[in-house]
Amino acid sequence: PPGVASGSVIRLAGQGQAGRGGGAAGDLLVTIKVAPHSYFRREGNDLLIDVPITVSEGALGTKVEIPTLGEGLVVVTVPPGTSSGAKLRFRGKGVPDQKTRVRGDLYAILKLVLPPSLDAATRGLFEQIAMAAPHNPRANLW
Repeated sequence: PPGVASGSVIRLAGQGQAGRGGGAAGDLLVTIKVAPHSYFRREGNDLLIDVPITVSEGALGTKVEIPTLGEGLVVVTVPPGTSSGAKLRFRGKGVPDQKTRVRGDLYAILKLVLPPSLDAATRGLFEQIAMAAPHNPRANLW
């Protein structure tokens, strides 16, 4: 059923083995194990998805498409100055509650991804940014 979670038990009345001595069939109990999704994680009825963004996308802002569960793609607006780990919430785009059918939320967790290696030109640009806009994210922490 929609919204079922791992560990849930579904009872199928009368679908088990026949009772001893020709008695009525018992109930069949099925324990659910939901396979992991390739990019969604589930917390209760909420879904979480990691969305990689580049340094320039985090600094300048951008729009990226992310998948939803069964509703295609939605466009995410990444605001300028977004740090890695920021969460964007989409109400009602999660998993339906088994009892109420109210859907949880989808959270896009933005992950800043650096290039695996820097060529000389890109390194020079980063050095220029560091000199032009010095910022110490650890200032006043300890």
